[in-house]
Amino acid sequence: MPSFLIVLAGVLALFPVLYLFANSFMSGAEILSRYGREITEANAGDFSSHGIHFVRFGLIPEQPSLEQYRLLLFHSPGYLRMFWNSVLLVAPVLAGQCILAPMAAYGLENIRWKYKEALYFAYIIVMLMPTQITLVPNFVVAGWLNIRESYLAIILPAMFHPLGVFLLRQQLKNFPKECMEAAFLDGAGPWQAYRSIVRPNLTSVVAAMLVLLFADNWNIIDQAVVFLKELYDYPLSVYLGQAVQGDPGTFFAVSVFYLIPSLLVFLLGQDYLTEGIALSSVKA
Repeated sequence: MPSFLIVLAGVLALFPVLYLFANSFMSGAEILSRYGREITEANAGDFSSHGIHFVRFGLIPEQPSLEQYRLLLFHSPGYLRMFWNSVLLVAPVLAGQCILAPMAAYGLENIRWKYKEALYFAYIIVMLMPTQITLVPNFVVAGWLNIRESYLAIILPAMFHPLGVFLLRQQLKNFPKECMEAAFLDGAGPWQAYRSIVRPNLTSVVAAMLVLLFADNWNIIDQAVVFLKELYDYPLSVYLGQAVQGDPGTFFAVSVFYLIPSLLVFLLGQDYLTEGIALSSVKA
């Protein structure tokens, strides 16, 4: 029985993805014929009326079509531009987190400063805040730095997001202190100990951090709407809201391409994600 429930939960979790892929091979006319017919005001609430249209739900297209993919890839330059806009936003954030988060976590764990726990507590508070709250100070600081209406206004705050520091410091709490003491006795300095001993042992947690941060930054909407004013600078996550107003077949095709990078990152990093979260669990 427990195995059956696990399988059932897995099928339910995968169903939206299967539904999305299946509908992406339907033409816009077929999608409208399945889901788009409206109930008129005259027969609203009268289920015996011939005007009522029940949805013809199904995962198998009646007439499979690749026309929407052809239109998307070869006749929609706006889509390709916004896809690369998303890449240009996410890639610097992940690269910056790979450099900054391990160093910050190492410093917070090993530095001798009486206020470090208060600083770390502030990190946790910021991490728990909704994005809409942090947008206000980010907007003000971006104005001081004169980087409003640019990608830097989105990239710089994301590079210093405290999630990575939190995960990495939790693993460093379980890191053997004897290794650090042996390195210092052999004459290694703090930087050399970090580079040669600590950083190589953080690989799993860093990979888990990248998977989580990719999903978070690939799906940004609020930041893009607030800081970017030109339509051609928007990421793909914002473009989806416009695509839904057009041909429904093209919308499902755009959604598939939007989903593929997240699926690939998760599939490639799922082992690291599981291991990294386990290693960064809170020490009792």
